[in-house]
Amino acid sequence: MRWMMAVALLLLAMPAVADEAGPTYRLNYEIVLKAGQNEAEVSLTVGPGRALRQLSFTPKPGRQQDFRADGEIKLDGARRVWQVPARGGTLRWRAPVAHQRRDDGYDAFINERFAIFRGDDLIPAFRARAVKGASSRATLRFKLPPKWSVQTGWSRTKDRSFRIDNPERRFDRPTGWMIAGELGVRLDRLDASDVMVAAPVGSALHRMDVLVLLNMLWPEYQAAFGEMPRKVLIVGAGDPMWRGGLSAPNSMFLHADRPLVSENGTSTLAHELVHVVTRIRAKGDDDWIVEGLAEYYAIELLHRAGGLSEKRRDDSLRWVADFGAKVRTLKARRSNSRIIARATALFAEIDRELRRASGGQRTLDDVVRELMTIREVSQADLERITTRMAGRPLKALDTPLLAQRD
Repeated sequence: MRWMMAVALLLLAMPAVADEAGPTYRLNYEIVLKAGQNEAEVSLTVGPGRALRQLSFTPKPGRQQDFRADGEIKLDGARRVWQVPARGGTLRWRAPVAHQRRDDGYDAFINERFAIFRGDDLIPAFRARAVKGASSRATLRFKLPPKWSVQTGWSRTKDRSFRIDNPERRFDRPTGWMIAGELGVRLDRLDASDVMVAAPVGSALHRMDVLVLLNMLWPEYQAAFGEMPRKVLIVGAGDPMWRGGLSAPNSMFLHADRPLVSENGTSTLAHELVHVVTRIRAKGDDDWIVEGLAEYYAIELLHRAGGLSEKRRDDSLRWVADFGAKVRTLKARRSNSRIIARATALFAEIDRELRRASGGQRTLDDVVRELMTIREVSQADLERITTRMAGRPLKALDTPLLAQRD
């Protein structure tokens, strides 16, 4: 009996084992759209409990405004700080939907028939103050005009809302492209990924052409980069939308008039899909890495998929080299078309040299997969990884093109 009492006392004295997952708190986002009205009503409701104590955020000027909340909102310079009530509460604000770029096209738009926008622009980036180890469980729902439907890059739940789950962050936020309205949608299952192409009814976007090309490309993207997103949404429309392509988490925008493959062998669709899959960002003035890789693989993976012959691939790489021949430096916070072209040619050189130096054991694919684990990359990261893989510094990276700007 004495030994049993001793064991019991010992167990009582031991600290409780904490739940490794930590506590969770509920987040419910809601976006209300009205046909033809350039203003969304947006809200974030936090469930009861003390796991989440505070949210702070800096509204995007002209994009998010008129904040009000249950509980107290304080100003800290440009930032707003919301003390979340223990019983939970709701933060509400208004957000204009349409946004015109400086070159006159719209990268977000709403009219009587449809709305296209990014969640990032309607919902601010929040900084959460919560108990240690706490994480969110978030959903997004919409209130829409009659006959409208909605698609996002996130998976639907049984109640037709969207489950927002970003494993890289404890505080989940609905980002990426979204489209609502009277929509035409085509979807397919590509290996383990749900791929959806959506555009307003009557749009000139060739949805099936997009899906067919993606069916060809998907295995090559998977072989090059590894795991693919669980869901990808491609949204498109014609004028007055911006005449190009733009990527975001789990999603991209493609103007209806953009060719799927251009006469020079490049592809806006393939380029933006590289961004969606790799999710690499640039540090400082090393945007050339992100954009150059996307353009290189837009050409290279079209070739690997059988869409471009070896000669046509080589012709495309010569074209970008010629187009970017007058570039003197790749260093810039935002790359223009000629910098991207010259960076594309440089990555072709890097791949060739890496293959020779490693006896064919290493390729640019291996480099990119490592860059994907870093996410925010720099020239130093690229040099370190390629040097280790080649066993020596690459001559291709010893170039005046990469000298620091004055």
